[in-house]
Amino acid sequence: MPSTEFHLQLGDWATLGALAAQVRTQVFVQEQAIPADMEWDDADASALHAVICDSQGQAVATGRLLQPEPGIAKIGRMAVLRSVRKHGLGRQVLLALIEAARQRGDRSVVLSAQHSAIGFYTRLGFTAHGAEYDDVGIAHRDMSLTL
Repeated sequence: MPSTEFHLQLGDWATLGALAAQVRTQVFVQEQAIPADMEWDDADASALHAVICDSQGQAVATGRLLQPEPGIAKIGRMAVLRSVRKHGLGRQVLLALIEAARQRGDRSVVLSAQHSAIGFYTRLGFTAHGAEYDDVGIAHRDMSLTL
């Protein structure tokens, strides 16, 4: 891959929603065949979003951070376009969201990992809990990280 500069942004849905939606539509709706009506929820409005764009301004990776209860951060909707996977962009999004959780004083981070991504999260310090379960037709497992 030619050297491409990537830029990570953090912001609300009003600012980054259109960019995040492009990545999520490609990865979740088109690639993974998740029904579009199951991809979008009201949590986007209150979440902190992370988006990475390439040098042409095209969104290539995203994730979001919620706070389901005080002190607990929940990361979700992590997605990286197939064309730029294995370039560390998912790691950048995840670390940025963990740092945002740490800065607001959260004690732990939880997430629901697709089975294929468990190794990725484990390498970054997350621990899997409980049994595997089905979410939108894809095997998932709950994971957590203590801050």
